Amino acid sequence: MSTATLVPPAPAASTPPAEPITPTDLAPVGPATPPSQPPLEESAARQALDLAQQGFLAGEIGELLDLSPVRVEEALEAAVPGSSATIAGALRRRLRNWRREHENSPWWEAEATFGVPHAHVLRLVRVPRDREIGVVAAGEPGYLDAVLAGDSCRDQRASRSARLYTFCATLQEIGDLFGVTRERIRQILGKDTPWSSTDLHAAAKALAAARRAEHTAAVARWSHAHPAAPLEDGARELGLAEEQVRHLLGRRRTHHEPAFDGPRESTRRTEEQIIADLRAFHAATGATTCQAFTAWAREQGVPGHQTAAIRFGTWNEALSAAGIGEETGAPRSAFRDEDLWAAVLAAVQAETGGTTFRAVEEWLAAHSAAPSGALIRQRLCGHEGGSWSETVTTALAVLREPDTFDPAWVQAVTAPRDWDTDPAQEDPLDHVRAAIAALGPRITTARYAAWARENGRPTVATLQRRTGDVWTGILAAAGGEPNAAKVKNRSRVEVGQYVTRFLAAHPTATTVEYARWAPQHGAPSLTTVIGRFGTWNGAVEACR
Repeated sequence: MSTATLVPPAPAASTPPAEPITPTDLAPVGPATPPSQPPLEESAARQALDLAQQGFLAGEIGELLDLSPVRVEEALEAAVPGSSATIAGALRRRLRNWRREHENSPWWEAEATFGVPHAHVLRLVRVPRDREIGVVAAGEPGYLDAVLAGDSCRDQRASRSARLYTFCATLQEIGDLFGVTRERIRQILGKDTPWSSTDLHAAAKALAAARRAEHTAAVARWSHAHPAAPLEDGARELGLAEEQVRHLLGRRRTHHEPAFDGPRESTRRTEEQIIADLRAFHAATGATTCQAFTAWAREQGVPGHQTAAIRFGTWNEALSAAGIGEETGAPRSAFRDEDLWAAVLAAVQAETGGTTFRAVEEWLAAHSAAPSGALIRQRLCGHEGGSWSETVTTALAVLREPDTFDPAWVQAVTAPRDWDTDPAQEDPLDHVRAAIAALGPRITTARYAAWARENGRPTVATLQRRTGDVWTGILAAAGGEPNAAKVKNRSRVEVGQYVTRFLAAHPTATTVEYARWAPQHGAPSLTTVIGRFGTWNGAVEACR
């Protein structure tokens, strides 16, 4: 018997010691974080916002647009801070305000006012259907209530097609969704639902028009109640997107947002630079006239005399500031800086005003006692790099947060003022009488303008605005002799009558005498006489 040799088993290969198990390893594994999804396309985001403003819930919007409620809420949050809750809350407030003004009206009348389906109106104001005045059955009188319920359709496809076509999609888009033609969708709506595509389209169009009208009215009410509030406040209060509010405000949007996103970099020369230009000009040329300075300024690439005159009030004042000559310019405006700020505040808040310089300037021009836009820009925008954007931003800040400014100054600039009644001042005709004394009774607007600039008197436009009359009327009222109005297309007979009158007073009948006589008697000119009779001698012979 052979004996088997027992061979001991080979030692097992050595293995590294196991790492200790930590509590973290025992924690349950959570679900993986879903990847972030891109935002909705602009058209889908607009549809979601419009549906939310009709009272649809996020889940209902997601069902219509084939989106998750989370993505719908994200799109609404991007348009209106607070998402669907803000939109629904704003709409609910407006509905209840409407009901307070129409206590005896049933809620279904709000559908035509707000462009919101009747069923959604009841849900927003939390009124059960059986408590609605005048409503006895589902779908009455809200035509689209039955579309929302979908109970009267043959199948789910017909029900969804009706809802989609009524509220957010075209026939072609619905056909693409179900893989059929648009004509097939039209047939489904006509055969498998109680409504035709024509009726649904008309109802949806009427709701959209009512909704636009209600949004426009709501934005206008908010704007007039908060004339200087930021535009984003209105969007949040009304449950609308900022772009909607901006569009519905039209020109009034300038009441609620600055004309520019930020202060513009100013390229204006400071007073010190202008004074340096004047001194350099005088040192180089020895001249002091504005025409000479403008010619020199063109060569040097600096602003001309108009800039200096506007900045310092007059050309003579600019020369005086530079220490050139001893002339004194016109007196400084009687308006204090507080008056100028008050005018800006009034223009910004006015319904016909705004925050752009043009809107403010037009408002100021329409009020006879208000300062000019040029004066405000000169004094308030600053001489050292200021801008209109900074000025209007300060004005809006005074209206929104007056506590951040000196109380005494705020009281001074917000004190009521009458911008339509001129303050006590001398008779405007006194300026014209002074001009007549200096220049004689016959003064053209050009001669008066030159004299007024030299003597610090009001311009022709200012006199016309203060008196409400034209220059010839002003001159006549002041004792001057305005030129007779020219009469065109006088006939040969009419011209001959004047020549006859002239010959009776001047038998010698020279052309020089007639040229002097005609303006004094409102007669046609010598050229007109010759044009009618061929020659002067022919006119004399025909009229003797």
